[in-house]
Amino acid sequence: MLKIITGIGRWIFYWLYYISLICLIGAVLGVLTHVLFALCFRDQADLAFYASFGFVNGLNYAGVWAGGAAIVLCVLRARKEYLATRAPEKES
Repeated sequence: MLKIITGIGRWIFYWLYYISLICLIGAVLGVLTHVLFALCFRDQADLAFYASFGFVNGLNYAGVWAGGAAIVLCVLRARKEYLATRAPEKES
């Protein structure tokens, strides 16, 4: 029973880790792109405003996809762990 609970806790941790990582990447990319476009297309752009606006936009857009993408990454990781622990079968 304890093994099942620790396994569930481990996968919930991985899932939350992947969600956090995806949201962080989205926020950083949002800041970078908004500041870059503001520098390219605006004269005397308020960089603090565009950085904060990019952070919020990037976090929102990444947050929409983070849950599903994290599930897919967890499935990929579980498959990799399963194949690593599975004994190689001999061919006859």
